[in-house]
Order: sequence, then structure tokens, then C-alpha cells
Amino acid sequence: MSDTRPARKLSLALLAACCLLPAFQTLVAVHLQWLTFISYPALKALMIAVPLIVWLGSRRPRADVFARIGLKRTTLLSGLVAGSLMGGLILGGYYTFLGPLVDPQLLAGKLEGMGLAKYYWVMAVVVSIPNASFEEYYWRGFLQGEMGDRIRSRAGLVIVLGGLFGLHHIFALLFLPDWRIVALGAGITMIAGATWTWMRLRGASLLDVFLSHLIADFAVMWCGWDLLQRAG
Repeated sequence: MSDTRPARKLSLALLAACCLLPAFQTLVAVHLQWLTFISYPALKALMIAVPLIVWLGSRRPRADVFARIGLKRTTLLSGLVAGSLMGGLILGGYYTFLGPLVDPQLLAGKLEGMGLAKYYWVMAVVVSIPNASFEEYYWRGFLQGEMGDRIRSRAGLVIVLGGLFGLHHIFALLFLPDWRIVALGAGITMIAGATWTWMRLRGASLLDVFLSHLIADFAVMWCGWDLLQRAG
């Protein structure tokens, strides 16, 4: 006999904590660098575990959980198109006006301090693929469904999740002294988060959103590589 009890919802306090957890992780592990090699994977592991615990305790049938996450077959065409457009805008913005505003020594110093400058493209690949996978799993696979239970307006959901997605990226950019660049970078990630939320609302597979995200991340990594070359 199937379970007809209503699906459980996260409490508002727990949902708020889940929304702010990525910002806390970026603040502690990336900006403040508090025991980064411990805090970063530990908090990532927590953010992987929380959705699994919620889904297991939600009383939803497995098929409903998969549909909620957005796991379905796709040609990946929408992800390729969206990613190409976003990647082109990122590179165009960088080479047109953003690149000259950034002091390349700041990024070089940050990467040198973390021991990553000599292994930039290894780091770029290792970071980009798991990062895009994780962020889509957590934001569009998990939080979008949980937030959608409380925010019925599609426009409202796009705005809220886009804003929260950009919030945690602010802490990754705080090493830059120019607040205008920090604000611009955060604004771009908010727009990206809003776009991927909108894609999921329009029925795109989580895999399409992941591909779009991955292409955008590699465009950002290319900009970082160009800055390193300028730094010498």
C-alpha cells in the first residue's frame, strides 16, 4: 500500500540555514581561509549530505524526487546554447571593459598563497567540473524545489534564488579592492543563477543547466588564465 501522507517540508529556519550555508562556506574556507583544506571539503560534504537526508525523509516517491530534481533525458541542446551565450557574454565583457580594471597581481597573489598558480589548468578543470555539478545539485536540484514549496511566484523564485546564488560569490571576490568589480562580479553570478533557475522552471533538465554552468565556468577560468599571463 502506497504512503498517502503529505510530503514533509523543511522548517523555515532550516531552509534559511540551507540557503545561507554556501555563503558561510565561501566566507570561511575561501575568503578567510580558516583551515581551508579541512573546512572546504567538510562544508561541501555537509551540503551534499543535507539534500540526501531531506529527500529520504520527505516521504515522496522516488519518481517524484527525480522529477523535482530535474533528472530526465535530454539532448543537451538547450544547455549548449545557453552556455555558449553566457560564455560569450563573459568573455566579451572581460575583454571589453572588465579585464583592464582588474590588477592581475591580485589574482596571482591569491593563487600563489593557495599554492595553485603553477597548476592553474589542473585546478581549473578539477574545480570547474565538480563545482558546476555540486552547485546545480544543491541550488537547482535541491534548493529550487524547497524554495518553490514556499514561493509560488515564478518571478519571485527566480529573483530570490538568483540573489542568493550571487551572495555566496561575493565572498570569493572580496580579495579585490575595487568594490565596483566585486559588485559587478556578484551581479553577473546573480544573473547566471536567475537564468539557470528560469531554465529549470521552463522544464530544462538538470543536465542542461549543468552543461550551461560548466561552459560559463570555463569562460571565467579563461579570464583568470589571461590575468595570470598579464601578471607574468
